[in-house]
Amino acid sequence: MKKTLLLITLSLLVACAYSPQQITINPSVDTSAEDYGLGRSVQIVVEDHRAVKELGSRGGVYKDTSLITIGNSITEAIAGAAEARLAIQGFNTNSIDSDVATVKIIIDSLSYDTPVQSVGKKVKLDAILKLEMSAGNERYTGQYKSSTERKTVVTPSMESNEKMVNAIISSTLNRLFSDPKLKAFLSNI
Repeated sequence: MKKTLLLITLSLLVACAYSPQQITINPSVDTSAEDYGLGRSVQIVVEDHRAVKELGSRGGVYKDTSLITIGNSITEAIAGAAEARLAIQGFNTNSIDSDVATVKIIIDSLSYDTPVQSVGKKVKLDAILKLEMSAGNERYTGQYKSSTERKTVVTPSMESNEKMVNAIISSTLNRLFSDPKLKAFLSNI
């Protein structure tokens, strides 16, 4: 009887443990953006300034072992999306000129949290991107925040988490590139 109870207890503990996940960052950009670049050259720089490189934990009994990490280069993925967006808007992002406008995107924060709940699961995602642009002596800075909460019946799969994280990054990037002040700055370089 004691062995049976011990096996049941161990089975329950194992059932409460979640395995770690490694997701791929692949943000998408709005392809219906206005074309106003007129072939002007810009350089894209992306820097990752996140204090913690893990996105967060899937929760469960062993939160420290159920981490969600990124399996590719987040800076390259965001740079690729930014270059695609600016190319759609008519900018030359492949110039080798040294005297071009610089669009620097700083990944300040990207987090995944699973607050404790009695019923169901809740996932809270937050993203903060900062923008620093320069052209000659002109400068522009901006900050773009996005937050979302998703309720699920079960713990999200790796595919679901990948979709949610990419959706918040894509949304934040699209807000950044839709900023009228950014457009005004880039129109005058």
